[in-house]
Amino acid sequence: MATQQLTIPMFPLNLALLPGETKTLHIFEERYKQLVADCLLNEAHFGIPFINQKNMSNYGIEVKINTVIKKYENGEMDIAIEGIRAFKLVEFSQVLPPKLYGAGVIEYETDIKEKPSHFLQELTKEYMWISQQNIIPVDAFDHSNVYGVARLLDLSSLEKYELLKAKNAIEKENFLKPKIKLFIHLIKTENDLKSKFVLN
Repeated sequence: MATQQLTIPMFPLNLALLPGETKTLHIFEERYKQLVADCLLNEAHFGIPFINQKNMSNYGIEVKINTVIKKYENGEMDIAIEGIRAFKLVEFSQVLPPKLYGAGVIEYETDIKEKPSHFLQELTKEYMWISQQNIIPVDAFDHSNVYGVARLLDLSSLEKYELLKAKNAIEKENFLKPKIKLFIHLIKTENDLKSKFVLN
């Protein structure tokens, strides 16, 4: 069965979002003012391919505009966006005449519907406990997936990008597990040092 491809407007950024994650963007370039206006008019989504060290990567996230927070007299605006679904960028056009902005041909990743494994759930609970003193509700993972776990972590955009391009839920879990273990180790080390400092 052939993978479905479609074309959507593109807004390349040094930013990686996860599905379900929200972010505020300040829109000031004319081409992206036009992109946002078109998306609002047509209730359409756009894609954010991740730019890493000035190079555009082959993976990104489709986003929707949740709301326009503020409009400025010069046409600039602040918008709230939300990540919808990860994609692979098959082809990119810098400009798609007569529009000022570009577009890309994308393939969506396979839907990640599986609940996080028991091991990943336990790791996440330990991380949340020692980092914020929060207890995660027993049913917190019932309607979640690996992205739900990742949103609880303080991941950089590059780390989020690496997670987005992992091919399936197993690969994504294998990427996250050592990250969480490292976070736990660093927090425990920091807490130990604070404890020794206080004692001395």
